[in-house]
Amino acid sequence: MPEEPPWSYGLFIPHDPRAVGVVRATVRSVLRAARLDCLVDTAELLVSELVTNAYRYSETDAYVSVDRSSDGVRVAVWDAGDAQPHAFTAQLDDENGRGLSIVETCADAWGVDDYTDKDAGLTGKAVWFNLRPQSP
Repeated sequence: MPEEPPWSYGLFIPHDPRAVGVVRATVRSVLRAARLDCLVDTAELLVSELVTNAYRYSETDAYVSVDRSSDGVRVAVWDAGDAQPHAFTAQLDDENGRGLSIVETCADAWGVDDYTDKDAGLTGKAVWFNLRPQSP
């Protein structure tokens, strides 16, 4: 079977709590159209965590990209917030703080690309994860 050529989809999202549902539905549609149904549930969960964090810890609009390559699918959420995300272990009674631990556990890889330029007065980052479809 020939390898599928790379592709990329992007979605600008407003700083609005409803954006999480819109992004989930969009990622689901993109992956199903690409016949990557095996990644849909995990991708929806992880992108929900990242978009929720972008909404909670930034006051700006955001951008979500979904990119397919020979290595799998990379989803990134870009925002202009200056808070640098990190995974930590939440206590049993904590109501928050598990999102990036979920990403770390479920993704094949994840990370943060910092786009801060203090000289120019710019802040920003992209939090991303990779998922690889399992071979049949």
